[in-house]
Amino acid sequence: MNKRFRWLVAAAGLFAAACGAGSDAGEAGRSGAAGRSAYAAAVRTEIEAVTRRWEASLIAGTPEAAVAEVFTPDAVRLPSGEPAVRGHEAIARALEGSAPLLEARFTIDDLEVDGSLAFANGTYRVRGPDGTELSGKFLEVWKRTAARWRIHRVMWD
Repeated sequence: MNKRFRWLVAAAGLFAAACGAGSDAGEAGRSGAAGRSAYAAAVRTEIEAVTRRWEASLIAGTPEAAVAEVFTPDAVRLPSGEPAVRGHEAIARALEGSAPLLEARFTIDDLEVDGSLAFANGTYRVRGPDGTELSGKFLEVWKRTAARWRIHRVMWD
């Protein structure tokens, strides 16, 4: 992981979550650059699938129903200029009554995998029911759980 990306993660208060992370069973048997590359590609595929599920829930206007499928139980959402939202129940409550979006697209530009954590940054674009568009950047920490990869920390502008 390059120094700039480490600094961003630490500045977001996320580095502490990564300190105790070790390799998970999904990495067993990997060797060399080809093994790491194949593992990173498989992780990206799974994370992209969860991201598409999140987008679909936003378009349907039911993101609170997807919280358990997308976030770890102790996830933290860090909305710009607002207090942190911690855990499934609080995240679902914060999303209740969301209006269906006409468009929701999250594009991962960079993804780095380190054991049971993955660090993603990218851009998003959403369009509300009245046609208003919002776009910006995001930083996510994903965590491998027994079930699958889930968002553990997320912040955006």
